[in-house]
Amino acid sequence: MYVKRGRCWRDDKTRFLQFHNISSLSCRIVFFLFVFFGIVPAALAAPINVEVEVTGVDSRLRENVLARLTLYLQKDNARLRESTIKRLHAKATGDISSALAPFGYYNSAVKATLLEDKKGFHARYLIDKGPPLRVASVDNTIIGDGRGNVALQKVFKDWGLRVGDVLDQTVYEKEKKRLINTAIDEGYLDVAFIKKTLTINPETNKADTLLVLDTKKQYFFGETTCKQDVLEQELLNRYLPYAKGDVYRSAKIFELQAILYRTDFFSRVKVKGQIDAVVDHVIPVEIVLVSPEKSNKYSVGGGYATDTGARAKLEWSNRIFNNHGHKISGSLQLAEQENSLIFLYKHPRKNPRYDTLIHSIGYQDTSWEDTDTRLLTAAVSQEHAGPRFKFSTGLEIRDEVYDIGETSGTSTLFLPSLNAGYILADDILNTKHGLSTSVTLLGAYKGFISDASFLQATINGKAIFTPFKQWKLIGRLSIGATLVDSIDSLPPSLRYYVGGDATIRGYSYKSIGTKDSSGAVIGGRYFVVESIEMERIINQYWSVAGFWDGGTATDDLSLDYYQGVGAGIRFRLPFGQIRVDLASAITEDGTPFRIHLSVGGDL
Repeated sequence: MYVKRGRCWRDDKTRFLQFHNISSLSCRIVFFLFVFFGIVPAALAAPINVEVEVTGVDSRLRENVLARLTLYLQKDNARLRESTIKRLHAKATGDISSALAPFGYYNSAVKATLLEDKKGFHARYLIDKGPPLRVASVDNTIIGDGRGNVALQKVFKDWGLRVGDVLDQTVYEKEKKRLINTAIDEGYLDVAFIKKTLTINPETNKADTLLVLDTKKQYFFGETTCKQDVLEQELLNRYLPYAKGDVYRSAKIFELQAILYRTDFFSRVKVKGQIDAVVDHVIPVEIVLVSPEKSNKYSVGGGYATDTGARAKLEWSNRIFNNHGHKISGSLQLAEQENSLIFLYKHPRKNPRYDTLIHSIGYQDTSWEDTDTRLLTAAVSQEHAGPRFKFSTGLEIRDEVYDIGETSGTSTLFLPSLNAGYILADDILNTKHGLSTSVTLLGAYKGFISDASFLQATINGKAIFTPFKQWKLIGRLSIGATLVDSIDSLPPSLRYYVGGDATIRGYSYKSIGTKDSSGAVIGGRYFVVESIEMERIINQYWSVAGFWDGGTATDDLSLDYYQGVGAGIRFRLPFGQIRVDLASAITEDGTPFRIHLSVGGDL
């Protein structure tokens, strides 16, 4: 110690040594505590390998056991130490018991072993589930306005837990939720359980359930008001999927919102049941609609298909021409083999969701092989396009000028038509199981604006099945027949041809049909096309396929089939598939090959 000017202090070296000694002592104490309690910083120790094996239960129970077993959940934790492993192993029996209980096993036994070797720890749990706990009684009661409701009674009739069943609490909770949701769907918005008792007796392995559901009062739809100036009110009311006084269902609110969005009349749609404005359990509905900033829409596209060649397309539509819901649209297509210009004027009918009256006028200039045709049409049709069933009737005037081989002609026809179709599918664009059928009838009477008489019927069908995972079987059948004195009386647009992407692959577009003396294909009065295709799905986007196509177009009911076989690849997009096929015309000399490219949905 030094003294200077009446003050004293230790020199710096002495103070450092004393501090160093104190620090060393603290480190020793901390290190001793870490070692004594088995706590070693993760950075100073390698992670311990832990293997966990659970046997004696099926996959469903095993999955739940592993989800509850703390040792299994922590086995990959880098900070896991030997003492923690032993502690978690000690509580494993309790974890397993709690995992089995919800499935009705309350008297389980577990043989638990923990072994250690150079590789780490090995935990083994052999489970004896014991006798299951079974439902001894089920007492379900409904009070309130819904006590006689058919939908609620059906839930009880189909109840997932019956007397004698093994008590599965996951099923029990699921059924309670289903009951509540059904009550809400039936308009009982204040529904609640006033009693819900599950009595469990592990000694007798029996359980009793008691539920009392109070539905209280049922709610109904009231007035529907709308803030908008886009559509006349009478038309808007026809879009409603409910009527005033119907049972209030929230699903109908979402359905109406989707319906109004699909009209394409509005840029924003908001539909709300005004729960805060309820009077005598009647709920008014408010709709808020916002007009689009721009009524006109334009789109430009391009593509290629082996039937039409390269093509470009320009489309325009006026989404709402007036407050009666009328629409105007037009499209111009320029392609190597087919040019067209079409204008449509549509307005909604009685049920505007599905029924439409369509006026159309169009021009089409098409060429293939030895045929050139120029077609001008004007038509009016009424269409019903429901979710599954489609039906339309129409009247059309057609004026066609054509050249086929060495002959030329003109045709004027007034055509009444009828078309009906049915589609049943899990998904229209990406179909695993589906069926589509359609029938088309049309004809004309000579002397009534027409220069020929005929009656024609065409039937199309397509089926898709998925018999095995990742394998899809696709079948196609089309049949057509025309009653007419001579095929020469009809223009090319009403004759039957086959060959190409959509009929028989391996042959060029419309290359099969009756031939004239010069060898030019002039089409036929009858046709049939069949196809079988097996598609192997590789992943979400890609698949491969093998196929056989067969058929003919003829003027004399002969069944001299043309056949094509081949394989292709598929690339799936949101709007359907891009299909590239390599097909061989096996009934032709030399079995020539042809590449086909097409785009579209499965059905």
